[in-house]
Amino acid sequence: MKKLSVVGIILIVGSVFLAGQLLAADVNPNGFPSGPHFNLNIIGKKDAFICPPPEFDAYGNQVYGNVIFVPETGTNIRILMESGRKGPKSAPSITTLQVTDWCTGFLAGDSATLRLPKNENGYRVYARVLAKPTDDPTMQINPGLDYVQDEFGTYLIFLGTVGFNSVTTSYGLNMVGRSKGKSTAIDITPIFGWTGDVCYVTDPGNIEYSAKPICGKDTSDPLDGTYDDFVSSPDGTTCPEGYTLITAYCKTYTGWVFNMADYVGYLWDLDNNGTKLLQVRFYPN
Repeated sequence: MKKLSVVGIILIVGSVFLAGQLLAADVNPNGFPSGPHFNLNIIGKKDAFICPPPEFDAYGNQVYGNVIFVPETGTNIRILMESGRKGPKSAPSITTLQVTDWCTGFLAGDSATLRLPKNENGYRVYARVLAKPTDDPTMQINPGLDYVQDEFGTYLIFLGTVGFNSVTTSYGLNMVGRSKGKSTAIDITPIFGWTGDVCYVTDPGNIEYSAKPICGKDTSDPLDGTYDDFVSSPDGTTCPEGYTLITAYCKTYTGWVFNMADYVGYLWDLDNNGTKLLQVRFYPN
């Protein structure tokens, strides 16, 4: 039998996107709703795993799949998801999920990266752990933000909470797992929520953003006079020690994390305890 390439394997595990809207009531016995979706598979590997190189089509274009390889056991395993109101900055017009860097956690400081198509209504996200339940594997998802930018690439300040309405399962906070018996998908959409402020340091001339006191700190060494660390003022008049009260221009946003700005880098910091396959599906609203 002909040997399958890495991309061939990725496409078999593959993402699926069909036109139309998802009906919330159509939930299958496996816990996943019926309807159009993108599929992401996070596969746990042993420490000696060698990451496959990129593959290209006959025209020299890189072929993207939807599989990410992570250590079967490890902490601080980073997956960066790129999207926004205008879509991923490097490919705003994509119509399918694309994993652009498919290995993380095997080298210090590395990250896997995927691009998710924009959707003004956001997505509902479900996940389940598959493969043999040896030693009751679990995975904890710690959500965060890496960057928030406007359409000109200006970095914005974000002051709030990502995953504000987190998911608690029988395994713990923001944890999924696998025990003996049937594995059923759960709704992890709240992990993709944001509530808080998005701010400019200078007035953008946009009526959506109004003046607000926040706290800034110059952390550069040597100091360069530019604030690069920000926190909320507890009362609008004072700041924590080492911070200076400044005026920023902010808007408050609550909802799907990628719709808070034109371009958003949303981060998963995973702690994996034996999970061999985490299947994640994104359903457009």
